[in-house]
Amino acid sequence: MKERFSAPEQLEAAYQAGQYSLLLTALHGREDLGARELAWVGISLLRTGQFTAAEEPLELAVALGDQEAAVEFGNLLRATGRNRKAAEHFQALLPQLGGELRLRALRWFGVTLDQLGEPGATQAIEEARRGYLRLGDRRMAARLTHTLAASHSTHGEFSEALKLLNSAIPVLEKDQNPRPLLAAFHTLIDVQVECGQLDAAAETLERARLLNLSLHDPHVALHLDARQANLMLMQGDYGGYAALLGDLAGRAREVQDSQIVEYALSRLADHQSRVGEHVQAVRTMGQLRTQVRDLSLHSRLVLAMMTLRRGDVPSALRLQLEVRRAALEQGSVLQATRALLLAAYSAYTMHDLPRCAELLSEALLELAGQPRPQSWATIGPELRELEEMLAYARLQPNLSPLLQAALEDASYLGGSLREDLFTAGMRLEIMTLGQELALRDGVPCAMRARGSVAVLCYLALHPRSTRQEVITALWPEREPKKAANYFRQCVADIRENVGADVILVGGAHQAPEYRLSGKASVTLDSQRVLQLVAGGQIPAAVAAYKGDFLPGLEDSEWADEQRLLLRGSLASALRAELRAAQLAGEKRRVVLLASAVLNIDPDDFDTEELRLSVAREVSGPAELARFEAERHRRMN
Repeated sequence: MKERFSAPEQLEAAYQAGQYSLLLTALHGREDLGARELAWVGISLLRTGQFTAAEEPLELAVALGDQEAAVEFGNLLRATGRNRKAAEHFQALLPQLGGELRLRALRWFGVTLDQLGEPGATQAIEEARRGYLRLGDRRMAARLTHTLAASHSTHGEFSEALKLLNSAIPVLEKDQNPRPLLAAFHTLIDVQVECGQLDAAAETLERARLLNLSLHDPHVALHLDARQANLMLMQGDYGGYAALLGDLAGRAREVQDSQIVEYALSRLADHQSRVGEHVQAVRTMGQLRTQVRDLSLHSRLVLAMMTLRRGDVPSALRLQLEVRRAALEQGSVLQATRALLLAAYSAYTMHDLPRCAELLSEALLELAGQPRPQSWATIGPELRELEEMLAYARLQPNLSPLLQAALEDASYLGGSLREDLFTAGMRLEIMTLGQELALRDGVPCAMRARGSVAVLCYLALHPRSTRQEVITALWPEREPKKAANYFRQCVADIRENVGADVILVGGAHQAPEYRLSGKASVTLDSQRVLQLVAGGQIPAAVAAYKGDFLPGLEDSEWADEQRLLLRGSLASALRAELRAAQLAGEKRRVVLLASAVLNIDPDDFDTEELRLSVAREVSGPAELARFEAERHRRMN
């Protein structure tokens, strides 16, 4: 292989064709490398994700005067999170450059500014793209179009990203170097996953794998498998997700791809921590710390959240604030805001509500300054864990406007968003509030019979029930034979789609009794609401209440009783808070609590009158008009 790629023109051709593995093999072990050869080695290592190994040859090439190496060294600083240093490097370098290298430097300078959240990012990338078009290089212009698409994707502007990708990919498909097309496929997969287009993402992933057959590049294969892992996570295949992350970490270690090593181990540790496997999570994070010298901001936040989930809240808060300071120093705006948001949650967990309000106010102000899709991207990964704190904020007069400004619509706190599906062990979750869903070991079960979830719920609350007792409670209006047949369909549906061992039958042959298996750890969202109310955890109860109990079940007195119990318990607890706010003269809080009561009990006329009366004193014209319109709709 070395003999085949020994002449400078052959090495240059391999470099231009993106054959970086062959180039590295040809130059491996040579001690007589000049500036150009060192630049080839450093850039090849950079473009195959071997950032740590790339730094030394690039620095040496820069010292020997190679301008391309200088441009790509700035790119390395950017890629490894040293954004401020990268920006300063490009600012000093750009006046010295001309031609294509200046355009390339402008490109990476724009990306760096984008990562810093500073103005001028899009203008720099656009200037570079137009420069390539003036040179007649449509191929490089298409690469810059992809760079713009990646920027839009980072900011959650997925429609614009897709439009740009659709423009760039046909041109990149004609490029002799397949790597830019692979990079565009990477971004396209990420966008498709974010938009919920999972089948399309799987197709793009397969196209990228076929393209990589010509390269045989193990680093590209790792990055594609990392996206496969993310796809498995979105599809609910948590067992496959964890297994693939472990495999990824081992393969990345073999080829010294530190970026994928950190990606895989940090996410594996986070997953293990979420499902309660704290010892294993600590071991996984220990592996990461022995293999990666400087942890990324993301990994450090994972470490902080692992600490929080283990119950060491003060240490978690300290770690989160340290990440916050480091992120600000590096110019990583999104990670800085995310760290502050998690720090607020740690303060909330410690019941230090004044500190929580201080940290949360600042985080929400920062989120409000970001585009809405970007703010959702920032908060999305932790939404399940933050939900209770955000429900608390919604009921606080000083925080509620900030929450609305930051997220525009906090209605998801009332339950339109399904909970995170991470679970541990043999667990059956029965979701009945605002939806009808069963999950076994965290995986949604595809039920065919509409009444199957209702049967599971009834048996969870009333074990050892006869068929007649279930039928009478759930479908009293149905003709007896049809009801009995439907019950049998539901049981068969549950056994087929949840598990043959979930429903057990015992008792007398003439009147068999049905119950759920004792091997399953069963949780009911409706019972969680009642437990939270009983424990005085009202914000958590508001967050857990997702809507009406078994909304698809009609003509059932038993279901109606459960609905009244849930609504009554939660509304009664909120009314007690409302009375306390009235006595304390907290008028803005009265309006917020009254709104929370009406979300649960829209027919509470007295509370509606109270809200309207107090709102005339403290609310703005728009909010007051909304309250009056809601009252008008209810009365008519």
